[in-house]
Amino acid sequence: MSYDDFWFIDTRVQTRNLRRWLIWFILLFAFVSVATVMTIKTMYHDIKVYEIQSDVPTVAVSEAKATNVNGYIKGEVKNESENEITGKYLCFLLYNSKGELVGTEYIDIGTMGAGTTQKYELKFKKDKVDRFYITTTDNKNV
Repeated sequence: MSYDDFWFIDTRVQTRNLRRWLIWFILLFAFVSVATVMTIKTMYHDIKVYEIQSDVPTVAVSEAKATNVNGYIKGEVKNESENEITGKYLCFLLYNSKGELVGTEYIDIGTMGAGTTQKYELKFKKDKVDRFYITTTDNKNV
């Protein structure tokens, strides 16, 4: 056995092995990424119980989902009046399944012209939100 027979001293180009390791790494990375996304998506459940109290502007909810520790609510705000709206906030009261208030969140509507529509998305970090209530307010501390 000569000194050159050791694998770590072998100076031949081993592109075949490098290609195999690269392909295995890419496949593993793709599998882990897809599995992680699928696992996280299945943890969310729909929030089907909610109430909206707002005349001007009109508020609609398109999607509301939550996990045990966070969630999101998406929808639209539409100014159906003939006047511009300024200084209004959407107030979200978040409740658990026992009816206990677990948090209050606000979104600034900003300035909305007459007949305009604006999308909103609220992301919250509250535990076990099962229902919510939306209203409009003039200040954040209601």
